[in-house]
Amino acid sequence: MKAKAGAKAKTGGKQKAPSYAAADITVLEGLEAVRKRPSMYIGSTGERGLHHLVYEVVDNSVDEALAGYCDSIEITLHPDNSVTVIDNGRGIPVDMHKKEKRPAAEVVLTVLHAGGKFGDGGYKVSGGLHGVGVSVVNALSERLDLEVRRDGYVWTESFERGAPTTKLKKGNATKETGTTITFLSDLEIFDEILFDFDTLAQRMRETAFLTSGLAIKLVDERGSGEEVVFKYDGGIRDFVAHLNEDKEPLHRKIVYFDTEGSEGQVEIAMQWNSSYQEAIFSFANNINTTEGGTHLSGFRSALTRTLNHYARAKGLLKEKDDNLSGEDVREGLTAIVSVKLRDPQFEGQTKTKLGNPPIQGFVESIVNRKFGEFLEENPTDANQIIRKAVAAARAREAARKARDLTRRKTGLENSILPDKLADCSVEDPALIELFIVEGDSAGGSGKQARDRNTQAVLPLRGKIINVEKNRIDKVLSNEEIRALITAIGTGVREEFEVEQLRYHKIILMTDADVDGAHIRTLVLTFLFREMRTLIDLGHVYIAKPPLYKVKQGGKETYIEKEVDLEEILLRDKVEKIQVFDSAASPFKLTADRWKRFTRKLKEYEGWASTLRAEHGHETITFLEESEILDLNLIALDRVIAQFKKKTPKGEPHDTELMSEDSDGKVVVRVVERKTGLARTHELPRELFDSKEYGQFTRVHQDLLKLCGAPPFKLELAGTEAEALSFEDLRRAVLDLCKRGIQLQRFKGLGEMNAEQLRVTTMNPETRTLAQVEIDDGPAAARTFSMLMGDQVEPRRAFIERHAREVGYLDV
Repeated sequence: MKAKAGAKAKTGGKQKAPSYAAADITVLEGLEAVRKRPSMYIGSTGERGLHHLVYEVVDNSVDEALAGYCDSIEITLHPDNSVTVIDNGRGIPVDMHKKEKRPAAEVVLTVLHAGGKFGDGGYKVSGGLHGVGVSVVNALSERLDLEVRRDGYVWTESFERGAPTTKLKKGNATKETGTTITFLSDLEIFDEILFDFDTLAQRMRETAFLTSGLAIKLVDERGSGEEVVFKYDGGIRDFVAHLNEDKEPLHRKIVYFDTEGSEGQVEIAMQWNSSYQEAIFSFANNINTTEGGTHLSGFRSALTRTLNHYARAKGLLKEKDDNLSGEDVREGLTAIVSVKLRDPQFEGQTKTKLGNPPIQGFVESIVNRKFGEFLEENPTDANQIIRKAVAAARAREAARKARDLTRRKTGLENSILPDKLADCSVEDPALIELFIVEGDSAGGSGKQARDRNTQAVLPLRGKIINVEKNRIDKVLSNEEIRALITAIGTGVREEFEVEQLRYHKIILMTDADVDGAHIRTLVLTFLFREMRTLIDLGHVYIAKPPLYKVKQGGKETYIEKEVDLEEILLRDKVEKIQVFDSAASPFKLTADRWKRFTRKLKEYEGWASTLRAEHGHETITFLEESEILDLNLIALDRVIAQFKKKTPKGEPHDTELMSEDSDGKVVVRVVERKTGLARTHELPRELFDSKEYGQFTRVHQDLLKLCGAPPFKLELAGTEAEALSFEDLRRAVLDLCKRGIQLQRFKGLGEMNAEQLRVTTMNPETRTLAQVEIDDGPAAARTFSMLMGDQVEPRRAFIERHAREVGYLDV
């Protein structure tokens, strides 16, 4: 990025802040509708929308980095699933906003589209303008705490569900600047508030690539202890190297150039590899323009023109040879095209297509000149690139006849559909759907279970060809691929015509075993590489067969999620359960109490997991069993005194303080009177002084207030149960509620007859479908390369990393 005066603006060092005050904060509209229609602002109330909250907060910090006033961002995931984002930028203005008559920081947090990005005073370039603003994060959070370090002091304010609960307070003096936001997503809005570390890491890595010199630290306090720092001084050159990490580059040197003019700043990095897939990603003000736009059009046209000009000038293309096509020259190309604009104009269905006309010609002229210079200065690399493009052209010509055979015929031509396709009678694409199923057996069940009017079934025999490892001519010679292309009707690559799509829902329906997962991945790889638009437009789905069948009396219910199973089990029984705590005090488990209990229990288990990772499993388990968790018990001699009053798991014991060593550890020896078994524990003072232990004990106190102290006794309709801990209490309640219910777990589609398949997986009124979406194009491309490419080691590392996440595996 270039500064206004023309000097390079390094994010690795902070600049002296210019005027940035309340006058630079422009108010567009209020915040009223956000909680009523959250999906309008963040896309969904599922996992995608949840993670979008973090992106919104981080984007504000990145804007400070783009402006040259921030070089460090830290994101921390806490055990209670709250998130803290800290930056060392200028800090949100805290002076009074003239129009709103309140501090500017409060305006930013409570008014939609209020910020320094809409006028001329705050930012020269902004990515956050594309988002919905931190005010939406505030509106969709159960609580949010703001800390601003600015104007020589620390300023704080707190909010609940978008409304201030305190006034902006002026605190201690400080020389630091920056903003800290901690928020807890609202379970009244979201289905689940568990953040995925890998999802956030992918996005933060990409952000760091696009903002050279910016360090982004991501910390997970929820037990895993994972911590990563992303900082790339090479910027998008490092981005290209990362995307090509699992591939074999054609040339070692990454092509890179950047230029700034009145139209904006353009930065391009690219490198060819030996694969047959192109991976070109474009960005405008750090926003991933997944639909491309004027900057990408300029790059593509100039790239093709420049390579053809060079090839003819050097005699690599003879006079009789046809020009290389865009598809030819982009085979195996990995490229990043990044532009920075003062006023980006976005268009397209998802508002991720850049529409600024002047940037197209600007990019074309830069690529013509700079890439032409690279080819002249690196003739060996240039010859390798041209030779690959010529080979691609020959393969394209060889594939032409195969492609013609697979293209869907127009209404004026004879329609030749695959023999094994069981088509439907309705012809309107918007009303019909295609099930792609695994094998003839599943195809037979699917054909019996379908609605013949609106549902077509295409069985695939065996595993289709891996398009990641094969050139298009070989791909199109594969019988199963030809059947798939013909059935879908759009054609592939540059001949793709979405208007010819025969079905607006394309549903992958495979077994939940290893072979089924492999076939599904092969088909998804093909669709991603050759028909990406179908995914982008939301036409591709995965069938989600149920996990369970619940039979209660004469009623059968199919359950797709564990959380839904719990809801059904508890629906009519939870309020009938009588619970007695360790003092024999009874209470009823109302639905509201159960909801609060399970949420607090998750938070409690999160903090316990964090402490176990730091101080050992045995130590924390001992503290839990001894029930000495108390915020006031910091001095270890008082802890020891408390031990003498407690009995782990109901067994009497003697506890004695043996010694305190030089490291501040107290050695505790516990002897069970009944068995004489002695256990020794070392308790470090820093454990009791830590913030994590304080949070752990706070939540423990909340659980005690809700349910009393363990052990518990439970009664339901004459049946009794015991629970020795809070975790046991949850399990015991669910076990009691399961009594009298027949519960069947499905392994996959293979266990279902045609009627069950129809009811659970194919009937639009009762089924669940998962729509295939691409949130991060570069990450998706790299994942497909890793899973389906030639390199074995990255795939093995991926399997080892995620093996523990598998809840059920049918081999």
